This record gives sequence, structure tokens and C-alpha cells, in this order.
Amino acid sequence: MSSAKTERLVNLTMALLATSRYMQKSEIFRKVAGYSGTQETKERMFERDKDDLRALGIEIEVASADPLFEDEPGYRIKPETYQMPIKSFTPTEIGILSTALGLWLDSSLENIALGAARRVNSTAQFNPALEISSIRNLNLSAEGLLDMTKALASRSEVAFSYRKTGATKSDSRRINPLGLSAWKGKWYLVGEDLDRSDIRTFNFSRITSKIDISKKRDMYEIPSDFNIKDYLIMYNAEGIEIKARVKKGQAEALRARAIEVKSFDEEWDEILYRSESNGTALKEALWYCDSLIVQEPADLRSSILASLEQVAKSHG
Repeated sequence: MSSAKTERLVNLTMALLATSRYMQKSEIFRKVAGYSGTQETKERMFERDKDDLRALGIEIEVASADPLFEDEPGYRIKPETYQMPIKSFTPTEIGILSTALGLWLDSSLENIALGAARRVNSTAQFNPALEISSIRNLNLSAEGLLDMTKALASRSEVAFSYRKTGATKSDSRRINPLGLSAWKGKWYLVGEDLDRSDIRTFNFSRITSKIDISKKRDMYEIPSDFNIKDYLIMYNAEGIEIKARVKKGQAEALRARAIEVKSFDEEWDEILYRSESNGTALKEALWYCDSLIVQEPADLRSSILASLEQVAKSHG
């Protein structure tokens, strides 16, 4: 998507959000920057823009500007359908927010990013808190990444050539994209391989051709229980499995990614979950404080106890 189109979509979204009545196309073409050319050209641009915004989940209402007369339809976006549900973020949504805000660090938007994080943490009911960090070392210019993102948003089939590890030649793939993820500076696609009837993982650096996107939208659905981490070996290869006790009704973000949860007694549940590393698991355990008691692995438990003893020694 070009920068001009992105700017036009933002302008259109803001205009339809700000209006208290339905805006007709003629008014949109006059007031929203980015619409130029012949009337036919502007009409085509507007129709594509509507489709793109709806593909992003933005609801655009269509109705007559004046219900007493049969004039041309008007458009608007109700603020209540656009606002984020800041009290009901899932762990996945927290991760997406962290990544998005991390893109703004090291830029003129840094203060806005930090302010947004503070606002979410002050109003949303989840833990651990939303944390953002710079991702300046992440390669965000992987060839075809924007095309794949567009295909994923519109649920469109893609086709490309792919060279497997150790192979000398590329082969053709037809894929229904299910998810994208970055790991240590590289981007990965997880999708349904239509010729092999299986879900496969693809390293963007091994895609050897242009990505062709089908013009058809809504060609498939992503399963409700799909989790991209289940298909990325690199997440599980370096992760650790943790057994712990957690107070009932607490640590919902941790419970959401649990492998197993079972009742231990009237106050505690026993939970089995994975973490990326001992360091990450230690930070999580300290965050949950007395709501979580790690049982295994023993070295993690020892690190937690040592950290708590150091805090007690330093602060009395």
C-alpha cells in the first residue's frame, strides 16, 4: 500500500468518525484530502477505500443523509464501534499492542507511544502490564511482508515460489495465510498449504518470487483455536515448561496460555505453562508476587527465592 493511499485512508477514517451526520460522497470528495481526478476515478478510489477499511474491521454505516428525502446515501463511523475495548484485552492483543507501540519508539512519536501505554495500564484490567520496547533491530522490510499482511487481512489465497532448507530449487506453493510472526529479526508465515493439505511454516527469506494475491476475499476462516506459536519450532525449542500453583481467580493472562489447569485446593489451582526462557519466567513469577508459587523446575524456583531474598535484604 502506497503512503498516499495510507494517508487517504487515515483521512477518510477521521472524517467519518468526526461527523455527527452521514457524509455524502460529494462532500467526502471535497473535504477529505487524497481524492483527485475525474468523478469516475474518485468513485473507484472511494469504493476500494471502503472495502479496505471494512477488511480491517472498521464498520462503515450507510444511510440517507436526510430520512425525509431519497437523496444519495451518506456514510459515517460510529465512535462506539471504533473504540478499543480497553478493559478486555487478551494476551495476544497485548502482544500486538506492544509491538505496534514499539514501532513508535526511537521516533518523533515516542511520547505518544509511552502515553498510550500508561493510559492502557491505568484503565485495562489485566496483568502483566503492557510493556513496550524498541524494536529498531527487527527487520521490518522483509520482501513481500506488506503483501502478505494485506492477504491475511482480506483472507485471500496467495501463491509464491519457496526454497526449502537444503534444497537447490524452489517449488510453487498455494497458501491460505493464517498468521505472521517475527523471531530474532526474521519474519515467518504460518499457513495452510493447499497442495499438501497441511499447515506449514515459511521463512520469508526463502520466498524466491513475487507474492501473488488472489482477488477473491474471504476465501477461508482462521480457526478460533489457532495459535501461531504452536507451529513455530523456534518458540518451543528454547522454551521451558513450568509447574506452579496460582491463586484462584488471579493471573488470568498466565491461565490463558496454560497447557493444563486443575484445582489443588479451595484457594489454589495447579498450572502447567511454558515460558520462552528462565529469565522471562523469573520476571513473570516476580510480577505475580504471592499469586504464583513455582514448583518446578528447581533451578527456576531457586532463582525466584534468591531474588526475593535480595529484595528483602535491600529494602528490609
